[in-house]
Amino acid sequence: MVTRPTSLLAIAASAGVVALLVALGPGCSVDPRSGAYACDPGCPSDRVCVDGWCVVRDGGGAPVDARSIDARSIDGGACPAVCTSCANGTCTITCDGMGECGQPVMCPPGLTCVVACSGAGSCAGGVRCATGERCTVTCDGSNSCAGEVTCSDDRCTVTCGGPNSCATGIDCSNSCRCDTNCAPTACQAGNNCPGPAQCEQNGDCTGANGGPCDSC
Repeated sequence: MVTRPTSLLAIAASAGVVALLVALGPGCSVDPRSGAYACDPGCPSDRVCVDGWCVVRDGGGAPVDARSIDARSIDGGACPAVCTSCANGTCTITCDGMGECGQPVMCPPGLTCVVACSGAGSCAGGVRCATGERCTVTCDGSNSCAGEVTCSDDRCTVTCGGPNSCATGIDCSNSCRCDTNCAPTACQAGNNCPGPAQCEQNGDCTGANGGPCDSC
């Protein structure tokens, strides 16, 4: 049997790789999710522990697939799992697939919320804005936002451009300013606007008249 000489360069390279792996240690498997979502010491009532992480439940009480948390670009743990992305204090929730976001879309507290329901039949459970936060909701998909769009006490802008969108209407009666824009076949149940009659024009809510229509 012929014994082949071992290259000194190959040995050195292998040793270097081993040393590098030892030096890196646990750093090679850094999990981008924040420790705020760890199960220890426990999860809040709206989450359940899966593989050591607190993940949100869907409307039926079942946990959401933990992989979806990574897919939603959690910004170093600062971006709630419900958000598609977060930037500059704004949570953006994108529901562009057919029937996507079937459960009520709940805007998280502490962030301005932008919800885009462009998929056909998306946001079927409606949208609920967070108290004390501005909210912008767009229902462009056909039959989108079948459930009520409920604004909070802050400024709210809702556009229902899809055919038969916002079928249950928009409730922004508690908003400091509400501006809606409903297509002819949208908002068939009507809208509940804040302030006196002058804050409603042709079925849409408006804060353009100032005064009690815009107290933000």
